[in-house]
Amino acid sequence: MHSLDEKTETVLGEIPVIARLQLGSEHLTLIPTDTRIIVVYRGKRGAGALATGQLFGGLSGAFEDLFKSGKESLARPRGFQSPKEILASSKDNFAIGLDEIVRVEVEETSHLVDLTILTRNEKLEFSARLRFDRVVELLGKIVGDKMFSRRLDTREQRPT
Repeated sequence: MHSLDEKTETVLGEIPVIARLQLGSEHLTLIPTDTRIIVVYRGKRGAGALATGQLFGGLSGAFEDLFKSGKESLARPRGFQSPKEILASSKDNFAIGLDEIVRVEVEETSHLVDLTILTRNEKLEFSARLRFDRVVELLGKIVGDKMFSRRLDTREQRPT
């Protein structure tokens, strides 16, 4: 017989995100499961990388990938790892229990999806390039009525 701690935790997907810092950004992956959201650290980018990203858009990400450190490459989640193994793979990885989440906001912008997770103790803000519908689907499954989403009104941007 298995205890509750030993039950199988189901990974629902992955949401690659960027967290803006004062000087640069952190690249993370949110892994929603049926019991929590695991935050996986993938690497930090400096102020220079941020400026390049603003000038060259998505191209800078491709160049950054060429120069990632070995540790950062290894920190990427693997499909065969259990949630417990993903958490243990780096001291920078952490989990947010569903009971800690007060509110999740997902907002579609012209280029990215802005995501805010409000817990009892902190406010976490991210940007994702994943489709708005996919982010809402993945997080809506686990946070239910704690999620609020706003879709970009494309009618305002039509040429007249």
